[in-house]
Amino acid sequence: MKQAIPITLALVLLGAAFAGAGGAQERHISLAEALHTALEQNPSVGAVRSQRRAAEARRKESTGGFWPQFLVTAGYFVYQEPSIVLPIHEQGVFPPLDTQIFDMRLQLHLPIFNGGRTLANRRAAKAGIRESLVQEEEVRITLIERVTQIFVQAQEIEDKGDLVTSRVRSLQRRHDELTRLLGEGRVSPADLANVAAFLDGARADSIEIAMKKTELALRLGQLISLPGPVYPRLDDAQGLVKTGMKPDTVLFGQPGPQVRKAEAKVEQAQAMKSVVKSSFWPEISGFAIDVYRSGANLKMVGEWTVGLNLKVPIFQGGIRLAKMRQAQAAVNAAENNLRYAQTAQQTELQIARRQWQAAKQRRQRITMAVENKANSVAAWQKMYEAGRIPLSELLVRETELLQLQMQERSLVYFEVLSILRYQAIAGALNEQTAITLTGRTE
Repeated sequence: MKQAIPITLALVLLGAAFAGAGGAQERHISLAEALHTALEQNPSVGAVRSQRRAAEARRKESTGGFWPQFLVTAGYFVYQEPSIVLPIHEQGVFPPLDTQIFDMRLQLHLPIFNGGRTLANRRAAKAGIRESLVQEEEVRITLIERVTQIFVQAQEIEDKGDLVTSRVRSLQRRHDELTRLLGEGRVSPADLANVAAFLDGARADSIEIAMKKTELALRLGQLISLPGPVYPRLDDAQGLVKTGMKPDTVLFGQPGPQVRKAEAKVEQAQAMKSVVKSSFWPEISGFAIDVYRSGANLKMVGEWTVGLNLKVPIFQGGIRLAKMRQAQAAVNAAENNLRYAQTAQQTELQIARRQWQAAKQRRQRITMAVENKANSVAAWQKMYEAGRIPLSELLVRETELLQLQMQERSLVYFEVLSILRYQAIAGALNEQTAITLTGRTE
């Protein structure tokens, strides 16, 4: 039978293939560096920052309604027939006529009363800022969670890889031993073929694990906006099994990002409703105009005018009533979305907490199962060495032990991911929390 390729050579070839595809040496990064880089360079963070600045600019725009407005206009007119350059101020005395008239006006507009529309616009703009701030926080939390998840998953894959590598080496030694015994006629070809089958299966698992490592590295590179794969520095995640953290029940009653964003939406909708209400009120404003006019001789003559404007809305074809119904519907929708967000947050927190509890309980049971299975495999090993059971039976038992060990590893990290999800939903996840969760103290 053809000699199998040693696992170390297979992994070297696989690593060389990935390195050749990347065209560069592997890059490794710590969790703290990855979080900092992601929060500074990820385009999604830059996008929400720009949205926040736009919301702040809208707030400044809304405050402009409180201030007087000053406007300068100028015009040049050519008439078919001569027209008066200046208004008539004295009976029987006509101002000069000209076919070309230059007109310049200095206008001052002073808002006095508009039914509270300016205040409502300002309140809506402030609510928009709060919404954009929560949106920015939500994007940051999501980014922190995704980066930390990669480190947790990478450590899980590394641990599983160690188990599979140990299994491959054990099967390789047994395969080499049976190959020698087969030449001496002391074992059957079926035993050697059986070991080779298990060995090939374990090697296939190794290739899958290597691919998952590369996939995580590519996703990490995407999150921190660096081209190609960036591998997590796994010493930052080795303390995961010792953190002892659990979901904080204090966070259960606090509004998370989704709830706070929905609250800002309600306030914004209510403010826009107030804007519509203001359209039913009269509008009062003051004005001052300084007009300078001349004919073609460019001898400008000026006069001023001051006064008050009163604008009373009487009938607009039902437009205001329709807008009022729209505004009320928007308020109702925002309030319903708020109730949904509150219920969804409580539900998601409960799910995350129960997932953590279930994973912890399952891991404890699986740990006991691993210990019992290990003792069982040791007994099966002795029975095989005594010739009481076939090799195929022992290989099956060892494979079952490996599967239990890998399941135990998965549950360890699922506990951590459940806590991470709980913190993210509650809006309590930040860089320091993520670093602490992975067992680091800096």
